[in-house]
This record gives sequence, structure tokens and C-alpha cells, in this order.
Amino acid sequence: MMADFLLELRSEEIPARMQAKARNDLARLFAECTGEAGLETGAIDAFSTPRRLVLIARDVAAQTQASREELKGPRTSAPPQALEGFLRKTGLSQGQ
Repeated sequence: MMADFLLELRSEEIPARMQAKARNDLARLFAECTGEAGLETGAIDAFSTPRRLVLIARDVAAQTQASREELKGPRTSAPPQALEGFLRKTGLSQGQ
């Protein structure tokens, strides 16, 4: 299922000479962030007024693709500090 996404940002007055760059930057950053997150989108349109930036992303996927990440930790014979550091970093407990 695809849906449209609307983002409206209100701000202090944006000078006319800066509006085009702000629109382009907003669209570019949105496309980069959704791409990095694995979220597919269709066309991205950006609009501006002196006090608003608006972005409409068409055909946004309802969810990202499933992903899997594998992390290798220290050996079981490693010093306890190394194991504790790895567990703290990953948010896991020793039993997991």
C-alpha cells in the first residue's frame, strides 16, 4: 500500500532569495534520509512561502523492507571488560 506524505514546517520569515535553496535542501535531505532508512518514495515536491516550507512525498511505502544485521562480539574467552562493553553497546544481556 502506498500513501502520500505531507510535511509542513513553519518558521520565521525566509527571505525570498533563500526560499529556492531551502526547498531544494528539504527535498534532498528527505530523499537521502528515506533512502538510507530503506523507505521507498515516488516523486517529492517542495514548496515555500515566506513563513512555510512544505514537502509532499508521493507513493510512500507503508513499511521498509525487512533487514538483518549481524554483529560479531568478543570471544567467550575474552576479558570480562570486553564482553561487558559489547553487551552495553548492543543492549543485550549475557544470557542472550
